Amino acid sequence: MTTVEQLRRERQLAERTAVLLLGVGALALAIVCGAVIVSGWFAGVLQDRYERWFWGGALLGMAMLVVFAIAAIPGGRNDRRTLGRIRWLIRVGLALLVLSPLLCIGALVADFYL
Repeated sequence: MTTVEQLRRERQLAERTAVLLLGVGALALAIVCGAVIVSGWFAGVLQDRYERWFWGGALLGMAMLVVFAIAAIPGGRNDRRTLGRIRWLIRVGLALLVLSPLLCIGALVADFYL
């Protein structure tokens, strides 16, 4: 059984982790978008499936930032419930953090070589 103080520490750690991941996610999205801009690839007309993959990845990247931002919002009186919510949001955000750049960079590479 966990004590109130242990739950409070775990919650603080989870909240700090969410803030850190929000920064990492924003940086990752900026790097991917910057790389696409520097490469000269234009995905604005949505004429082929690779452009759709890219924009799907970009939307997932924005969703990732929203999920991490929601996880980083402090609040809630019940430490156990809040900790569970933050952990769940962090897991979802981490999945999006992996999937989003994979789709964006995969679309860029696939459009050049396929």
